[in-house]
Order: sequence, then C-alpha cells, then structure tokens
Amino acid sequence: MDLTMSYTSLSLLFIFSLHIHFLVPASSYFKPFRECVPYRCGDQEISYPFRHNERPSYCGHPGYELDCDGGNLTLLSMASLEYQVIHVDRSEHILKVARTDLLKDICLAAHVNTTLNFSLFNYTSDYLNSVLFYNCNSLSTHLPYWFSCPTSGDGCFAFDADRKIHLYEVCNFSVFVPILPTERLGLPISKVHNNATINRSIIRKILKKGFEITWLANTSLCENCTKSEGRCGYDWTRQEFNCFCPDAAYPATCHITPIPASVPSIPPVPAIVPSSMYAYSHLTCGFHLAISCSKRRIAGHVLPSNEVQSSSL
Repeated sequence: MDLTMSYTSLSLLFIFSLHIHFLVPASSYFKPFRECVPYRCGDQEISYPFRHNERPSYCGHPGYELDCDGGNLTLLSMASLEYQVIHVDRSEHILKVARTDLLKDICLAAHVNTTLNFSLFNYTSDYLNSVLFYNCNSLSTHLPYWFSCPTSGDGCFAFDADRKIHLYEVCNFSVFVPILPTERLGLPISKVHNNATINRSIIRKILKKGFEITWLANTSLCENCTKSEGRCGYDWTRQEFNCFCPDAAYPATCHITPIPASVPSIPPVPAIVPSSMYAYSHLTCGFHLAISCSKRRIAGHVLPSNEVQSSSL
C-alpha cells in the first residue's frame, strides 16, 4: 500500500513538474512574437505581409502598411490618395479597394488619377478602364452617365474610355478610376436618368464597390510559419522573411535552428546626407505607402526615383 501511494505521488509530482516547465508566461515570450500578433480592424484582419501602422516595422513586409480608422475601416495610403480596403483574399493575394475621396461624392476638390506603386501592387486583369470627365464643353446632357458639379460644371462617366477619345478633347479634367466588369451591369443603359443629381448618386454607388489590386510581396514562407505556431515578420538587416516564435526568430518555421539573437530585426538607421546634394530637399523616404518621394532609401542606400515605379495610367 505504501509502495502504491509512493508511486502515485511520484507520478503526480512528475506531471506537475512538466506543467510548470512548459507553462511559459506570455510576458516572457520573444518580444517580436508578442508584438506581431494580427491586428483586428472591424471585420478585417491586418497581418503579414501587412502591418498596422502602430506596430513595429518588423511585423510586416516593407511597404505594406495599413491604418484602422475608428476601429472599423481598414485604410491603405498610396501616393496622395487613400483607399478603403473592402476585402482581402489571401489565397489569391488580392485586395479589393475603393477611393475614399469618392465615397461621399464624385465632385472632387482635386482631380487626381488613381495611381499605384507598381513595386508593391498591380491591377488584376479583371478591370475596366473607366474615367470621370469634368468641366466639359459641348457635352450632351442626353448621355446616360452625365452629371454636374458646382465648381467643375458638366461631366461624364465613361466605363470604356478608350472608345471615347472625343471626351478628352471637350473636357478639361479626367480622372482614371477602374471598376470591375461586373459593376458595368449596375449602370443604367436607359437615357431616362437625365437628372444630374440622380446620375451622381448612381455613379458613386458603382465606384464605392471598388476594384481589385494584387500585392507583389512573396509570402510563400508565411503559411508554414503560421502552421508551426509562429508569427510572420521581416528582418531588415538580412532583408529576408522572419518567423517569430515564442522563444526566438527562425528563418522559416519554429522549432529549427534559430537565427542568432545578435541579428537585429528593425530598420537600420539611415545615413545623414546633406539635402543640398539633391534637387529636392524632402528626402524622408521609406517603405510607407503614403509618401511619394523623388528619392527612396532602402536599407541605407539611396535609389534614383526612376527605380520607384509609379504610374497614373
């Protein structure tokens, strides 16, 4: 009887010891693992290759920064424009986005083309070359998609602008805004909508549904990292993917040889270069989508602006 009790006591003590050994407090986890937990914004999740703009830079791939407005709207800033992220398709690397300046009204204070940073994103093949025309002369108000704005006069929305070259000749401003081909079906083909206010509302609703862009960053290693209970990140020194685990940073997945702890995972401090050396004095460049610069600094090097692809189409 004493032997049985002794054996039972030893078994319980062994199990208790294992429990104490593996029960690691969250506060003692590897710092990047703690900080790079996915950020919830409304019904969207901000996670690698993206990161919330308040998270450390190593939580996302360079350039893919998102904001969360009021805890509900996920926002992407690029060049001089802001986009609402409507949907994220991680399996296809696709974001569905809509320009925030067109969500309330198509009468714009500034006529700016939709522009992507083509080193980070590209349009999917599934879009129409649609254009908003403003301040048009000799524009027929019998067109089904005409509208009028207080400061820019009569305008027109053309979802197939390549076939309507004459509109570029009679209109002073044009703004490229792609739409999905399926949204063309939502546009009325009847000419009974000759009310400019009604037309503006119809066009706004179509543009509000957005268009699709695809991100170019390679995220092939992230899936395996996540499966191994790690969190995906980026090492700015190695300029490679990092898998942050509870104990350390790994090159691909948890529970293999870790990256040496001496390797930093934050952007290197850029060298200070006199602004007089360049044609422009504003050289605060980085991987933030909201900044459009004449020069761009990547890991301490300065690249000419013609290597940063951007187009207004």
